[in-house]
Amino acid sequence: MSNDNVALMVISLTAILLLLGTYIIIFLFIFRRRQMNNDLEKATLQAQFSQEILKSQIEVQNSTLQQVGEELHDNIGQLLSVAKINLNILEGIGIEPESQEYIQQTNEIIGQSIQDLRSLTKSLDGDFVQQFGLQESMTHELQRIRKTKKFETEITLTGESYTLGYEREIILFRIFQEFLNNSLKHSEAKNIIVKLNYGLAHFNLTLSDDGKGFDYEKVTTHNLLNSGAGLRNMARRCELIGAKCNLESSIGKGTFLDIEVPIKNSVNT
Repeated sequence: MSNDNVALMVISLTAILLLLGTYIIIFLFIFRRRQMNNDLEKATLQAQFSQEILKSQIEVQNSTLQQVGEELHDNIGQLLSVAKINLNILEGIGIEPESQEYIQQTNEIIGQSIQDLRSLTKSLDGDFVQQFGLQESMTHELQRIRKTKKFETEITLTGESYTLGYEREIILFRIFQEFLNNSLKHSEAKNIIVKLNYGLAHFNLTLSDDGKGFDYEKVTTHNLLNSGAGLRNMARRCELIGAKCNLESSIGKGTFLDIEVPIKNSVNT
C-alpha cells in the first residue's frame, strides 16, 4: 500500500473520529440542555404549586377571620347592645346615688367595649383593607393598640403612595398583624414603629419594636407547634408575593422586620 493511500486512510479515520466526537459532544450538550429545561420546568411547576397552596391558605384564613368578625359583631355586639339598653333604663329609674354611679360607669365600659369590638371586627375583615388601603388599615390597628395605654405606636410614610393591589396588601397586612401579635404577647415592648416607603423600584414595609428580643436561630428551628411558626408564616407569605423578607432580633435589642416588594407589574394592579 502506497504512502498516499495510508495517509488518505489516516485522514479519513481522523475525520470520522472527529465527526463522531463532535456528534457525541452535540448529543451530550442537547441532552444536558433538555435535562436542565426539564429540571427548570419541574422547579417552576413546584413553585407555582407551592404558591397556589399558600394562596389557598391565605384565602381560607381571610375567609375564616371574616366569619369570626361577623359572628363577634352579630352575636357579642348584640348582647352588649342589649346590656347597654338595660343599663340606660336603670339609669332613668330612681336609685341611690352610689348605685347610680356604678351603673353609669358600667354603661360607659360597655359602650367602650362595643366600640372596641367594632374596631376589632373591622381589622379581621379583609374587605376593610380593600376599601381603605394598607396605610389607613395599619393606622386603624395601631390606634386600637394605643388605646390600651400599654404601648406607644408610630407610623410614617415616605414617597408618594400607590396601590400594590389587593392581594399584596392583604398579605402585607396579615404579616403586620402577625408581627404585632408577637410584639404584644412576647416582646414586653413599649414602642412599636411602622414605616412605609413608596420607592420607584420597590415598596418597603419596616416594622420594629423595642422589646426584649429573642434568639432568632433558636426560635426558627422549633417545630411548627412552637412560636417559630409565626415567623415562618411571615416568611412564606413574603414568598407568595415575591417579596424579600429580612428579620433581625437578638436578646435585649428588640425586633426588626424589613419587607421589600418589587413594584414592577404591581402598581395599580
